[in-house]
Amino acid sequence: MKKISLTAIAIIITTICIAQVKLNFAILNTQPPAQLSEWGNRREVLTLMATGQPGAPGGGQFKIKTEIKTLDGTVIGNADLARTPVFTLNSTGTPTILFANDAMPLEFMVFTGKYKTSLERTGKLPAGNYIICVRPVNIIDYTPLGEEQCKTFYLASTQLPILMKPYNEEVLDAKKAQTAIIFRWSPVVPTQPSPVTYRIQVFEVLPTQSPVQAMRSNQPLLDKEIVAATQFIWQPQLSFLPYDGETKKLPTFVWTIQSLDVNHNPVTQTDGNGEGRSEPLIFFVNPDKNKKPAKEN
Repeated sequence: MKKISLTAIAIIITTICIAQVKLNFAILNTQPPAQLSEWGNRREVLTLMATGQPGAPGGGQFKIKTEIKTLDGTVIGNADLARTPVFTLNSTGTPTILFANDAMPLEFMVFTGKYKTSLERTGKLPAGNYIICVRPVNIIDYTPLGEEQCKTFYLASTQLPILMKPYNEEVLDAKKAQTAIIFRWSPVVPTQPSPVTYRIQVFEVLPTQSPVQAMRSNQPLLDKEIVAATQFIWQPQLSFLPYDGETKKLPTFVWTIQSLDVNHNPVTQTDGNGEGRSEPLIFFVNPDKNKKPAKEN
């Protein structure tokens, strides 16, 4: 009987010690911004409520042990508790409100493997499902002060704009093109937390060049940034030269869209070129509607 009583007392003491601080997710956006730095700027992404007894041992002070896991439980990132800030429960007993910068301070988070590489290169984790777990711990030896709380979230992959008009290999009438050329494209998907800047560029493709060579070597005829819109009307006022007599090629142009975030960085750097550029398209300008463009080799 004495053994049972001692065991029961030990359990009660352990429970009291562990339950000094309780963390709850008041808010966690299940599909937060892919750019992790954006989390701290938006309070609707993550909000924690810390409650407990301010007069408990330790003076109500605690740190937050944060872990980011894949769905199979593999830890791919955690907080460096030696550097994370100390929090104190409100002396009035009201909940202490904490946000993403408190629970997941990026400067004190340590990621591993491809996740570390992706963050360093793009500021984002690879698209997919993740789990975030938080737990209050002692500020000295990091022993638990409360139960671990976990929530899942999803980071969506970013789809760059699809160029729509002029469509690939469209032949434009020269007289109309001198006055106006209408460019249209689809928006970045999913919707970004801040307005996207679309940088439209048009290059002339010389008879001896491929479109890729023209983009790398030539100065753009048009280089314009448009914020949060997916259409632009260009008034080139150019005298389009007749098609090349030897190669039978009409005046040829290549256009592309680069998508930039609020910091003027590419919205995604996993598109192969690292510049957030959409797949380029070519179009022709025909001074004579009866002539057909020569096919590219």
